[in-house]
Amino acid sequence: MKKILFGVSDTKECKKAVDCLINLFKGISEFEITLLHVISEVIVYAESGIYDCGNKIEEDIESDDLLKEFENKFMQHKINVKKVVKKGNAADILINFANDYDLLVIGESEQSILHRIFNSHQDLFISASPIPVLIAK
Repeated sequence: MKKILFGVSDTKECKKAVDCLINLFKGISEFEITLLHVISEVIVYAESGIYDCGNKIEEDIESDDLLKEFENKFMQHKINVKKVVKKGNAADILINFANDYDLLVIGESEQSILHRIFNSHQDLFISASPIPVLIAK
């Protein structure tokens, strides 16, 4: 059985990656998808240099809601998923988690310049991943 790790974030590019996975794997029964959402422990706002440790309860609720949204999209096509939430650096956690999987799926980085400079891990995933990476757009 093939194991797929899907790095989930609240971006339109990541949400579009769901359709890509559904099209690739609908009708195939020998795979499992794990939805992994990583909550940053510290958020740095690039524009102001201010950092925020966040509201833990609110972050947990938002993570649960986000994973439920993704799960529902897969369930509409009778694709079961496993949901995992971790806290820390998204790139480090995804790369370490990837060792137990056959394919890492991420959404294409957002198109804004600030997001590409400060929050895009796309190139890191490609170069550091121990498994193949599918970047869906």
